[in-house]
Amino acid sequence: MEIKDVKVKILGIVGTPIKNGNCQYQLEEALKQAEATGQATTELVHLRDYKLTFCIGCEKCMRKVHKIQAEVGFDVTPVPIEGYNCSIKDGLDELHQKMIEADAIILMAPVYIASIPGQVKTFIDRCRTFVHDFRLQDKVATAMTIGFFRNAGQDTALELMRTSLSALGLNVVSYGSAAVSTREGLGVPIRETRFAVKEDLAGAVMMDIAVKKLVRIAVRIKAGKLALKEISLGSE
Repeated sequence: MEIKDVKVKILGIVGTPIKNGNCQYQLEEALKQAEATGQATTELVHLRDYKLTFCIGCEKCMRKVHKIQAEVGFDVTPVPIEGYNCSIKDGLDELHQKMIEADAIILMAPVYIASIPGQVKTFIDRCRTFVHDFRLQDKVATAMTIGFFRNAGQDTALELMRTSLSALGLNVVSYGSAAVSTREGLGVPIRETRFAVKEDLAGAVMMDIAVKKLVRIAVRIKAGKLALKEISLGSE
């Protein structure tokens, strides 16, 4: 198989209280660019569509991981856990499965007080099992954000998302992208359009760079895994 024939699945996760807003628009555009490479299929999920409750710190996910590690060895990664590993039964079951099935993940969130919205932090907290079971270790990720003003917390929001994605075991492959949803990032609404972010050329360029790099590295990781599998089968 040639590398040009390898296709990857990208999961876009948007976390904002607003449906069909600038964040969703920008992520949809990013996924379109990924598909335009000819090597990616995509899916977008909105956290608002899922019932997510706070992590309660029960440690059940971690205890299950450690129990299996004691049986198979602590050097075995990913830890062979089947299915959902959380004591709370809500919408996260479906989201975890989508993350496991994806080759790459884009996390999009708006800037909230130089940080991210609470529901995005709740989502991240509820992904704790991946910190310990390494089921996301061969997947890549990047982060995207949108602010009302230019230089008004985009860097700190991106840093928090990048750090969180890395802690979950994902390979963060780019700085990410940041954009603004007002004219020139001055806080002046662009009333002529519902999606003011599309007027931000700098944000669009950052997004294009981040998405193409995400696809390129995801394809190479998957191609490498397929090649290793062929070598392994050929030696049997």
